[in-house]
Amino acid sequence: MGTSRLFSFAITRLFFLNIDKRGSKEATNEYKPPDYMLPNNKDIPLLPLHLSATKAKQPACLKQLTFSGWNPPPGKRKMKGDLMYLHVITAEDKRYHLTASLKGFFVNQSTDDVFNPKQDTAHKLQHSLVDLFNTLSNTFKKNFSVIQKKRNQKHPFERIGTPFQVYTWLSADYEHTVDWFRAEDSNASKLGHEDHIPGHSRDWNEEIQATKELPKKSLPERLIRERAMFKVNL
Repeated sequence: MGTSRLFSFAITRLFFLNIDKRGSKEATNEYKPPDYMLPNNKDIPLLPLHLSATKAKQPACLKQLTFSGWNPPPGKRKMKGDLMYLHVITAEDKRYHLTASLKGFFVNQSTDDVFNPKQDTAHKLQHSLVDLFNTLSNTFKKNFSVIQKKRNQKHPFERIGTPFQVYTWLSADYEHTVDWFRAEDSNASKLGHEDHIPGHSRDWNEEIQATKELPKKSLPERLIRERAMFKVNL
């Protein structure tokens, strides 16, 4: 306890010495919190709660990446290892039908009108979808590396998508543009949705009461209880 008190005293002493040396009002105001954070302040602006309204434009790697119209694979193709079929439009306006199989990803010979699941011999099988796109599009190879470098420079909390709801009346007003990836994410993501028996609605009251009755004596029990309550309130 004595060491912590001595450390706090030293930090406070250095803080005031720094202000005394500079001897100006600007040095004092630099360490003061904003006026809207002080007690008994009636005006609380919403602007500081949001990031900058200027939305940085990321370089485009692909024009479109969706499930193919031939998806899902038929029974015979599933027995041969086909998992799903994808359709991609590169930045160079080239269209490809891809197969995700147990061996990896490859370009098949299907078109929008004809189904041919055989591998296109002009392109090799790749174990990663990114590696396959690198061989199909030079623009993807260049822009994807740029996006990865920018993403690695961000704080870890900025890379993780939060499941919390964003109210549109508080968010910035961005221009609504065509984004096939956004459309796929909205349909493919099951965050906040649960699989239940058709025709039966969720009993929210029973779920909330069941989570509140979970034990909370030890730390693992409290963590499980908080996770369950968070999941119910999504």
